[in-house]
Amino acid sequence: MADESKRPTIIVTGAGSGIGYETAISFAAREVHVLCWDVDPGRLAAAQSRHLAFDEVDVRDGTRMLELVEKAEGAGHRIDGLVCCAAIFRRVPFLQLDEETFDAHMAINLEGTFLACQAVLPVMRRRRAGSIVVFSSSIARSGSTAGGHYAATKGGLLGLMRSLALEVAADGIRVNAISPGVTDTPQPRGHSTEEQLYAKAKDIPLGRIGAARDMAQAVEFLLGPLSGYVTGQDIRVNGGSQLI
Repeated sequence: MADESKRPTIIVTGAGSGIGYETAISFAAREVHVLCWDVDPGRLAAAQSRHLAFDEVDVRDGTRMLELVEKAEGAGHRIDGLVCCAAIFRRVPFLQLDEETFDAHMAINLEGTFLACQAVLPVMRRRRAGSIVVFSSSIARSGSTAGGHYAATKGGLLGLMRSLALEVAADGIRVNAISPGVTDTPQPRGHSTEEQLYAKAKDIPLGRIGAARDMAQAVEFLLGPLSGYVTGQDIRVNGGSQLI
């Protein structure tokens, strides 16, 4: 029988900024131990919490992630959840898109999530419990000018999530996706001015763009007991955009 005395722990990839960071500090505030994986600590460097632990991780390195999961379990952590936030988005017009850029997006956004899931599933299966949340995007449905490569990765994540949810349901493991709409994080600022970013609120029924906290709250629901009968779903946290 699994040892339920171990410390409740979740893993967050891409935890150094944006939604990943907000998710990490939100759970740490609730005294859940968070293993924060990213290529750089980013905002975590200034975070003051004994419940946050940072490891330098490139999600393209499946062996590294598997080793860290095994190390955490050996140190007394009970891996209850995985939140896959690590992603990149560099806008490039389609005919200017080179294979290197396309492959980098696939490797980090899609394959990186696949590898992270593979790393945690063995320990979750042994416990016959766990919840995984992957981050897709509204762009998976709408498409995006100069963003076809990013849209492809986020659409791929929805197929991966649904298939994995079916495969591990009998093991007591749930897998869901969150698809944010426009969100106030560093990512959209890479290709929008502040004025352009906040001007998008006029097209959102709730009248504002999303906050990283909105996404973290959705993660809290999907990792918690109130979503115990929810799996294989794409939760669109977008202020009412794309209702059809």
